[in-house]
Amino acid sequence: MEKRWSERKQLCVGVDVYLDGDLLNSGHSSDIGLGGTFLGIDSVAGMSQDANVELVFRLLSDEAGEESVRHTVHARVVRIADQGVGFKFCDFDTGVFRSLQEIMAYQKHNGSGYHALCR
Repeated sequence: MEKRWSERKQLCVGVDVYLDGDLLNSGHSSDIGLGGTFLGIDSVAGMSQDANVELVFRLLSDEAGEESVRHTVHARVVRIADQGVGFKFCDFDTGVFRSLQEIMAYQKHNGSGYHALCR
């Protein structure tokens, strides 16, 4: 049964996962909604159910891919799978809501916002 309260969008962007201020892992989102995201990562080592983390989304802002806009969102680990980790966003305020809207509206310069790393 579907437990999500918001629509999900297929979107592949780079995301860093921080635990207590330390970089824990990096990966790529495969989908995102106002409620959470799923990250494809190579190793789930160090990830624990219900851990509170910070996700830093890296959106490219120029065609050369050199500039990036970063959005930081607090989240909780809600699912750990072989292919990645599911996160639920926490601590909503208007700034976080605007960041999530900008992330969800993001389109890579190839127009799709989705590429081979997320397949």
